[in-house]
Amino acid sequence: MPATRIDVARRAMVSVSTVSRVLNNSGYVSAEVRQRIEAAIKELNYVPNRAARSLRSQHYRQVACIGPSVSNLFYNDIVVGIEETALEYGYTLSWYHLTRERIKDIHAIMKGFYDGIIFLAPFDIEDLVDLADIARRTPTCLYSDRGKSYDIPYVFVDLRAAMRRNVEYLISLGHEHILFLGHEFHDPTENPRYQGYIDALQAHGFSLREELVQLIPNHKDTISYGHDLVRGLVEKGVFFSAIAASNDSVAVGALRGLREAELQVPEDVSVTGCDDIELANLITPALTTIHIPRQEVGVKLMELLLGQIHNEHTGGKHVELPTRMVIRESVSRNHRRQDRWR
Repeated sequence: MPATRIDVARRAMVSVSTVSRVLNNSGYVSAEVRQRIEAAIKELNYVPNRAARSLRSQHYRQVACIGPSVSNLFYNDIVVGIEETALEYGYTLSWYHLTRERIKDIHAIMKGFYDGIIFLAPFDIEDLVDLADIARRTPTCLYSDRGKSYDIPYVFVDLRAAMRRNVEYLISLGHEHILFLGHEFHDPTENPRYQGYIDALQAHGFSLREELVQLIPNHKDTISYGHDLVRGLVEKGVFFSAIAASNDSVAVGALRGLREAELQVPEDVSVTGCDDIELANLITPALTTIHIPRQEVGVKLMELLLGQIHNEHTGGKHVELPTRMVIRESVSRNHRRQDRWR
């Protein structure tokens, strides 16, 4: 039979109310008494009845996180930051992979015992659900990486500026024919990476070549997709001396596709990514990319959510985190001329 709070009190030779003060971290308890209670909890393997405590406090000490599949290493690292911060403050995390096809499941999530909700890819579902209405009923925060502002507290990075920095670095090394690999969009404002690419070209007087803009369906921006796309372009005879990929997974796939086409990186084609996932520094050649502080994004998201849960006024608040370029081995000065393209 599981141990009860009364059992803990008896073992520690204190009152039940003193045990409750330790468990709820409220009220004064001497260090010596606290140690006795903690020892009794450990010896008895006592597990507090969270449901009963929640009913009394109106806090469940649980949060939900909704986003794309964590098989995408970018989002996986954000979730790690959220979870570690949640645990630090005594909360547990429930993860939901929610797609447009499963949008009805959000109603089941909303009925769960959660103190707050974090959305990692709100652009996927915001035309199907009213995020503002959810935020009015439940503490909510968002990760916004598509340049959109919200009245709901959110965390973002300036990916437009990041991609411009990426492309301008390639231009500084003599590259003019730069292939852009990024997610598809209906409105260019939905894709800040694409806007950064255009900004860099225009700033240096280069015209846009449509065949050098290759768009990828949402959540298809994987290693295999990058490989197939780049291999196909080479086989079609599309000329480029550099690739600016919207994420590292696509860039890694591009590296493999170029190698299979007998093109050397960076001697024949330079390649850059964006995210700085762990794999970027482990492949050969190591990938030049933009570092996005993914775990810190998760930490800030959880801190914003906790501020709302504890009634610290954060309505409309947002947090911007900086990016930086990481120069590695996959980029060099351009020595490739189109008139020599085979």
